[in-house]
Parts: sequence; C-alpha cells; structure tokens
Amino acid sequence: MAKINLLDKSVFELIAAGEVIERPASVIKELVENSIDAGAKHITVEIKNGGSTFMRITDDGCGIAYDEIPTAFLRHATSKVKSAKDLDRIFTLGFRGEALASVAAVSRVEVLTKEQDSEMGSSFRISGGEIEEHERTGCPDGTTIVIRDLFYNVPARQKFLKKDVTEGNQIQSLVDRLALAHPEIAFRFIRDNKTVRDTSGGGDYYSAIYSVFGKQFAMSLIPVDFTLNGVSVTGYVSSPLFTRGNRSLQYFYVNSRNVKSLVLMTALEEGFRNSIMVGKFPACVLNITMPPELCDVNVSPSKTEVRFAFDKNVFDAVNFGVRNAIMNADSKRDVKLEKKEIPAEPADMRSGDRILLDKAVKAIDSAVPTFGGSEQSPERHEPPEEPPRIFKIEEKPVYTQAQVALLRVKHEESPFVQQHFATQKVTVEYDEEPDDEPAEPEETAGSAESIAAENTFRYISSASFSESKTVNAAEAQEISAAPVKPRLKVIGEVFGTYIVCTSGDQLIMIDKHAAHERINFEKRRNELITSSQLLAESVRVTLSAEQYAAVWEHTDLLADIGMDVILTDGNICEITAAPSAFTGGAGAHDPAEMLIRAADCMAAGDMNITAEIYGDFQHTRACKSAIKAHDNNTREELEALAEEVWKDDRIRFCPHGRPIMLKLSEYELEKYFSRIQ
Repeated sequence: MAKINLLDKSVFELIAAGEVIERPASVIKELVENSIDAGAKHITVEIKNGGSTFMRITDDGCGIAYDEIPTAFLRHATSKVKSAKDLDRIFTLGFRGEALASVAAVSRVEVLTKEQDSEMGSSFRISGGEIEEHERTGCPDGTTIVIRDLFYNVPARQKFLKKDVTEGNQIQSLVDRLALAHPEIAFRFIRDNKTVRDTSGGGDYYSAIYSVFGKQFAMSLIPVDFTLNGVSVTGYVSSPLFTRGNRSLQYFYVNSRNVKSLVLMTALEEGFRNSIMVGKFPACVLNITMPPELCDVNVSPSKTEVRFAFDKNVFDAVNFGVRNAIMNADSKRDVKLEKKEIPAEPADMRSGDRILLDKAVKAIDSAVPTFGGSEQSPERHEPPEEPPRIFKIEEKPVYTQAQVALLRVKHEESPFVQQHFATQKVTVEYDEEPDDEPAEPEETAGSAESIAAENTFRYISSASFSESKTVNAAEAQEISAAPVKPRLKVIGEVFGTYIVCTSGDQLIMIDKHAAHERINFEKRRNELITSSQLLAESVRVTLSAEQYAAVWEHTDLLADIGMDVILTDGNICEITAAPSAFTGGAGAHDPAEMLIRAADCMAAGDMNITAEIYGDFQHTRACKSAIKAHDNNTREELEALAEEVWKDDRIRFCPHGRPIMLKLSEYELEKYFSRIQ
C-alpha cells in the first residue's frame, strides 16, 4: 500500500484553485462579485488577450485596510461569514473565502487599495501564493486588482485555454449577466483597449437590458411584477411574437445572484405553454426575491447552482407571474408601413448594360476638344446627368412590436390566481327587466326560426359562444365602470382565410382557423374526462432515482389523471390503469412513455402533468374541429367568431403559438398615403 503523505502547501493550493478558477472568466466573476459586496457604484473590467495575460478590475468600494490585506489572501479568510448561523442567511455574493487565495495561487497579482477614511493606501504584490511586496502608497478610494500571466505555474491547465476571442467572449457574457443583475452599478468593460460595454448604473432594469442587448430586443419585452407565497418575481420576458431557437437568452437571478435552475427554466416555459411555437423558447431577465433561509446557495464552488426549500412555491410564482404578464400585455401584432419616395421623373427602364454604354459615350464626347475660329469660344460640356433611380414599393409590411410600459399587477387580481386559489364567489342574478326596455319574448326551443338559424352554421353555433362565467358583486361594479372597447365591425374576408374588421381607428385582420382552434382549446381545456381504464396486463417500467422519487411523492397527481401505479423495489413501477382516452383506438399511447413523461415533469418541479400528458391530445382535438382555411363560411359565422376573439383577451395565439390577430392603425395608413407627414 502506498504511504500516505501530507501535501505541500503549494500543491494543495493549486488543487483547491482548480475547483474555483477554471478560466479567465472565473477570475473576473470572483473579483467583480467582491467589488459588488464592497458597495461599489462604478466597476471597470479590462482584459487583454482574452484575459490570459492581463486582467484589471477597478472599483470605488470600501477598500481593504493595510493590516488586513495579507489575511485576505489566506484560504478561508472572509469578512462575510462569522459563524455557522450566517450560512442560513447569506446576503452577499461571495462568502467562501477562497477567491483571492485561489487567484493568487495560479497568477501574479498586484493590489492597490484604500479605505475612504484613510490618508494613505496600500500596495500589495503576490505571485504563486508567495508575498513579494506590501507597503503604503498613494491611490484613490476603492480597490484595483491586476492579474497577469494566469496559470503561469500550471502549464497543464494553461494549454486547455481556448482561443483569446473565445475566452474574451466568455468574460463579456459574464459582465453582461452581472450588469443585468445590478442595474444600480455602472459597469464598463474594456477589451483590448476598446470599450465594448458601458452601462449607466441608473438602477432601471429596462435601461440595463437596453444597454446590453440593444433596442430591438428591449422593445420586444413584457414587464413582470408578481408576488405569491412570499416569492417575488420581477423583470421582463419576451413577447410570444419574439422567440428564439435556443435558451441562450434566459437569465435567472435569485436575490440578485445569477444561477442555473431547472425549476426556474421549467416554470418559465410552462408559463408560455400554448402561446409559442413548438421548438421555440422565450427569452427573459427575471429576478426572484425570497427569504435567504429558503434557498441554499452553498451548493457548488462556483456558486452558480441553488436549491429551494419549497420548489413548488417558486415554480408557481414564476409560472403564474409569466402567464399573468402575457395575458395583460397587448399581444396583437402591429404593422408598420414603410413608404418609398417616388421619383418625379419616369423611371429609366433600359437595361443596365445599355445605361453604362450611354454613360461611356457621353463621357467620351465631353472629353473631345472643340476646334473653331479664334472668335469661337470652346463649348462647355456638363457632366452627364444620373438616370432616375428605379424604385420599388415594398409589398410585404414590416412587423414591429411597440414598447410596453411597465405594468404592475397585484397577485390577488390575477385571473390565474383567482382560478386556482379563489375560495368563494357570489353569483349576481337579475330577476326584473329595466322599466324603460320591454322584455323580449322567449323563443321556444323547438321553433322553426331557431332551428333554421342553427342550421346556417356549419361549424359554429350561437351556443358554442355562450358565456357561463359567474361574476361576484365587487367585480360587477368594477366591470360596469370600466371603459368599453370600441365595437368591432366585420367588413369581409380575404383569401378565404382572414377576417377583415374595423374597430375605432384600427384595421383588424383575424386568422379564422387559428382563432377557432384557440376557442375550441379554451372551451375544452377542462372538459376532458380523465377516467381510468384497467389494463389487461400491468406494464413494468424502470425509472431513474429522481423519477422514482417524484412518482413516490406524487402518486395522487398520477391518480388524478387516471394512472394507477404500484411501487416496487429497485426503482420499478407497475402501471395497472391508464387514462381511458389513450387506451384504445387511434389515440392509443404507450403507458410506460406517459409515466416517464409525467415523472420527468414532476422531477423538474412542474406539477401540471395534465398539460404535459393531455396537451398534444387537446391540440389535436381543437385543430381537427376548427374551421379550416378556404372554408366557405357565412357572414354570421365570421361575425360570431370575430366577436369572440375581440372580447376575450386570452385569444391572441393558437395552441401551437401562431398569432391570431394583426392590427394596422389609421395613422399608419394615412401616413403611407401621404395624407399626413
């Protein structure tokens, strides 16, 4: 057996540094977080060669005392944690006391620091963990740290660094994430002597997002401000009209700490369910604020992972907050017409070669001198005139999303919270008709007129749009005082697909198939019967440890959707009953696949397994029963469909995420036709 030896200080410091410092971006992260904890209002990050040879972080924070600088570079030395109780309530970004020691172990470090109430500052230099200089000097308030030659004493780690541009991009992405988390701090990022990021530090989230991502992304955002069960969710999410093909623009923060969390990612995408296309992902910048004792940030050395004491509370807050923001945002697609200037002279319709030939001939003629008598003055040749430009009127409109002002919604007013958490409703009934309006005679159920009216609708009947929602007394008073939408007037139909309407000063176009599909989906969302059907032979499924734990904890949820399971040893489940909607016919599904999907959903913290299991089935039913494009519909059908879309703000996207309504204002039309400037 090999002899057990105690590692030398230089060796175990390199090993410990390898857990914290992986690349130049790791150094920047640790030191900038220290600057934030020091109360800095201005932070400048400068790198050269991707950070491998030079990094400098300058801040105007509290600084470090002269006598405490050597201690700060010792391992497990920190000013942020004093006892074990402090680990339960961590408010700072750093707390392990490993950052400075790890950086100093694998690089050459120079420090200039000064406290605000000190007359002199301090200069400190350390390389490879060995102190080389420590003296007093003059310097501004705050701290400046310069790191040179990263991994100079660890060649094995140095050769695994990527190209300079790749490492620089990693640092720039990190600075962007920190700037989004702390809009109250002005960040400046200098890359190879060029400033590439400069935020204002004004404290506004929207301004920080605008500085980092630009105008186009910022104008596509919807504000989120929601609180539920002590968890507050603030920030912005992208409009369903502006989605991406990946999750690269999803930024989550827990108490202003940038984290990666499967619970938050799943809750975000659940909030966008049935509002975006399959295969597309929303973007977001969301900060989740909660009591620090309910989340554990002491999970990994990089401090990018977090655990929640109550996953469901966090999931519900993000899920309902996002849904609420989407519903309260005006998600109608606007059209902006760009007018092209028409030249005064007729366009030159000659070919390009012919135009160039004529220009050459004119140029030669103008260069030939004029010969004549002594009294004849030379002829003056003007340069050839440029032919009028060929113009083209753009046929396809350009779609833009207007900027949405900050909207604050109380959680108790949210339609989703009322639906899921309301405890009591009062039904308002009116027994008497107003005196000034005579009551209309009731039609008998079997009258010829009513039967004829029903037969005129091939796909829609007036009963399909009947409203059965009860209204409580308080809501009835608020509704009566609320402003009324302008009346929708149906003009006609174009291309057999789009209903053309007007409302006030707006021209509205509605996709009739997408609209009817969404109406069917909303009406049948809760009508699906999830009864169980006993299986002739039980199905055995082997699950992972996470899946098995989720099934064991939430067997009641599986029973609610019609699936009965028996848990055995070895992470094996036996399915004895499955939802009757899927057990036979063309819609038959594999019970094992259904259980695995439900287990993955619950393991990720998403307890809405009904949508996960029945979502595709509901989409198919809604799509097949909806009006199709180019169907021959009567005017009454189109008016009933358009009115249903106009009065229900939920109907803005089909279940697959395609937009339903398009809006063009009178102002844009008049501007296009030069009626206004």
